Amino acid sequence: MITQISIPSLVILLINFLTLGFYYSFYRFHFYRFTESFLQYTALAFSIFSAGIAIGLQAFLLVWIPNTNPFWNAFIHSAFIEEFAKLIGIYLFFRKNQDEFTVTDGIFYGLVLGGSFGLVENILYYINTGLWSQVLRSITALPIHMMNGGIIGAYLMMFLFHKNPIFKWGKLGFGFFVCVGVHGLYNLSLFQEINLLIILPICILSLFFLLELTIAKSRILVPGHILKIMNMSMEEYEILSRHNRHEGWIQNIQKHISTTGIKLLKYPSLRHSILTIFFLIPGILSVFLLMHSPDWISHKFPDLALQDYFALFVLYPIILSLMFFFVGIINPYFFRDRMLEVPLFSSVDLHTSNVEENSAIFHIQANLFYVPTSQIFPDNTKVKFDLWIGLQCFVGLSGTILWCKENEEGNCGAMCQLDKIPYSFLVKWHFLRFKQNFKNLFLRKSIV
Repeated sequence: MITQISIPSLVILLINFLTLGFYYSFYRFHFYRFTESFLQYTALAFSIFSAGIAIGLQAFLLVWIPNTNPFWNAFIHSAFIEEFAKLIGIYLFFRKNQDEFTVTDGIFYGLVLGGSFGLVENILYYINTGLWSQVLRSITALPIHMMNGGIIGAYLMMFLFHKNPIFKWGKLGFGFFVCVGVHGLYNLSLFQEINLLIILPICILSLFFLLELTIAKSRILVPGHILKIMNMSMEEYEILSRHNRHEGWIQNIQKHISTTGIKLLKYPSLRHSILTIFFLIPGILSVFLLMHSPDWISHKFPDLALQDYFALFVLYPIILSLMFFFVGIINPYFFRDRMLEVPLFSSVDLHTSNVEENSAIFHIQANLFYVPTSQIFPDNTKVKFDLWIGLQCFVGLSGTILWCKENEEGNCGAMCQLDKIPYSFLVKWHFLRFKQNFKNLFLRKSIV
């Protein structure tokens, strides 16, 4: 005897496919128009593989720890395991030919894998909690899975391109635990029935803006094979780029060239403005209907709770309108070419057995920094550094010159690594940089 599939189940299935198609099109035409069908089908296959891993791990954990509290279920049993399963799938997808891809590739195929994972999960974990509640869960859980997949894909590619363990695991850990935290908060709002009207926009919009920032920054990063040609890791490329950016600021000031035209945010396109209004209007009309005809709503939709109505017909359209308004407005060239006034720098005294140099650093990340030098030093030269910040000096820090090169203008520079991370120096460095950048926001531009 064949069991008939109920109409609500078919409706939920259709809504899941439409939601996946909507968000896929949203990001497909936003920043990644040229795709390979084979890779997308491969990402789809890996999403099913990841869903299988998640189900297996959750079943094992349920047998091992059967009695748990809502926090465990939300953050560990659900969010951590599912994001970990996605991480494994994305890692296996990129691991073999990682040098052929970019961070932007990681974002897009992570989005595809995460969205397909969310679709599989919504189908497998269908719970008949009422049509409207299930619709709300479908259209919110799937984009969270999708955007988490994009974020994890980006940070995984950074993990593969970095060589220093501090940078590798630091980047991956940050992206992964942000996704787990947002995913767990969303789950907790469902398990504990916390006010979803507050949690829902926090979860979706926080992931959206983090992903937008990651997309913008990914556009100025180079793929793995270019890094290999340059004989450079990603952390070295990023630090060198920061140094060149500061030097460019100094040269522009000397030549009276202004970079104020390079803004952080661009204006939204006409198409996005129209779509913003298109999704904003239903939200406004739904508020008007709720205020003036609440009886009509309860009569026409007796099973629709007030919270679900507000979330579905007011909050969700407004979230979509905000996404269309802000999508793509972060200018990637701001992170490459724009400098705030008066950048922070630190003096450096470099000591070898028979050479002493005085230089400056514009940026230090963990224990890695780049300094201009007057000569070429051999690779892996052991040195001592005195780092000055203000009137305070951190004396005798041991380290290594990883490599030293001469640029096209004939100037030399060295990539240096300290043996230990100077935490006290970094705390003061970042504190002073925050103060200086805050002051920069209010500096008047002088007309030269």
